[in-house]
Amino acid sequence: MATTISLTSASSNLASYLSSWSNAGYGSTYGAFYGPTVGLQTNTATIGANPSWQYSEWGNGVTSGGDGVVLESSSSFQYSGGNLTGDVDTLTFGTGYSQSSSGVGLSTAELTLGLDQSFNYNGSGLDAFDYTIYGISRLGTLSYLYNYLAATGTVIEDTTGSDVLVGFGGTDTFVFNGGDDTVTNAGPAGTSGYVDGTDTLDVSAWGVTDFASLEIFDDSGSAYVAYGNSSIELVGVDSAVLDASDFVFA
Repeated sequence: MATTISLTSASSNLASYLSSWSNAGYGSTYGAFYGPTVGLQTNTATIGANPSWQYSEWGNGVTSGGDGVVLESSSSFQYSGGNLTGDVDTLTFGTGYSQSSSGVGLSTAELTLGLDQSFNYNGSGLDAFDYTIYGISRLGTLSYLYNYLAATGTVIEDTTGSDVLVGFGGTDTFVFNGGDDTVTNAGPAGTSGYVDGTDTLDVSAWGVTDFASLEIFDDSGSAYVAYGNSSIELVGVDSAVLDASDFVFA
């Protein structure tokens, strides 16, 4: 499996979105935990002392309705001493962050990660995802998130408009839904451009059924892939390396 990254119009330039992300104004604690049976918990000392409590949500952000991030579980997870165990489903960045006795949430989702269910979230020690939450909450960095995405691999789903995408350190599948898209190698540290032999280009939504139907050429140090009204620019890639094995067709 892999982590699925779903873009919106707000994050359609994924390289820029990640580069400009900041947790400025987030709460000074490790965030807020919510569970239907325990309510809202914001005292991290209490949370650490009760590792058996079951939570369905975690969040941190600017509680006046600003930027924030929310972790949700369809069942439950536990938290103790920086170690999260159990089941986690989605990690969402957005705006309109709130936390109350009824839970935590965002009014507008900007970037949603469908987390890899096969990843080990039940280790006895800290793992890549625990560091992800720590980096977001306490350090103001996404670098640990990039490590997690490298470990799980990703499926990156663009919008129907023109997007600027980046990959990560593992196996990435770029899913193209239309528009004139760019896969850049100029994102923040921890991201990457298209890596031949590792990453895959899913053009099935274009309706193209075979490699021969694609128009592929080079221009100004980038490879271009075009079909109908849609195109992809692969920055820094030589088109000679592309063949049918690099694509998913309809």
